[in-house]
Amino acid sequence: MTVSAKTHWVWTQKAEKENPQRSRAGEMIWPHYSKEAPSEWLQDGLIIDKSEYLEEGQVELFDLLEG
Repeated sequence: MTVSAKTHWVWTQKAEKENPQRSRAGEMIWPHYSKEAPSEWLQDGLIIDKSEYLEEGQVELFDLLEG
């Protein structure tokens, strides 16, 4: 089973920790999986949609408005 990305899939911090040679957090996953990826990867926290990915230290507009 696969899951579709709104934008494209990127690796998470967890994926980078588990496989630092191949996965860098925030970078697009392998091109042939960029839009459709195995659902297990999402369930295991290895990938996230780029539109939902926040880099360390990145500030969201809502964080500023709520403060």
